[in-house]
Amino acid sequence: MNTTFEDRLLDELKGEVVRRAAGAGPVAVVSRRVVTPRRAGLALAACGAAAAFAVALPGAGTTAAYAVQTHPDGTVTFTLEDVRLSGPQQRDLVRKLTDAGVHTQVNKVPAGQRCHDPEASMADNEIVKVDIAPDGQQPQPWHRTLHRGDTVRIDNSAHGVVYTFLKGEISPCVLEPID
Repeated sequence: MNTTFEDRLLDELKGEVVRRAAGAGPVAVVSRRVVTPRRAGLALAACGAAAAFAVALPGAGTTAAYAVQTHPDGTVTFTLEDVRLSGPQQRDLVRKLTDAGVHTQVNKVPAGQRCHDPEASMADNEIVKVDIAPDGQQPQPWHRTLHRGDTVRIDNSAHGVVYTFLKGEISPCVLEPID
């Protein structure tokens, strides 16, 4: 008959109560080996399988999609390794840039439209368009040095992603048709 641990424990405790009531004293406990060769082998096999699974995971050992590094002089280095940032990754990026003192603006741009370039001194600004190539190849990683108070605008559309780096704060996106 298969009994659970709780059933066996209850039976043992009942027997202990009866023995103590009769004045017989506690019964010697028979110890069992916890680690047996079979259990050790199973544990070792499980550890090996877990290690193999971790190595085989997609993305194991790859670098992060982006990095935000602040410097003592107040500059911020923004490195982008993978342009295909998911929604949660973009939100995390915005949080990190904001924590570093860089303003951010993320826009969802409908098909056939774009965000109008802000009225700013474009000589001091840089527009970097980052798209996934038609053949699916990832563009080369790039980085940009920003200053506290600069703005990174990320425009997400069906055509790709446009990163715009501007000095100072900017107004919200004003949509306009693509020429």
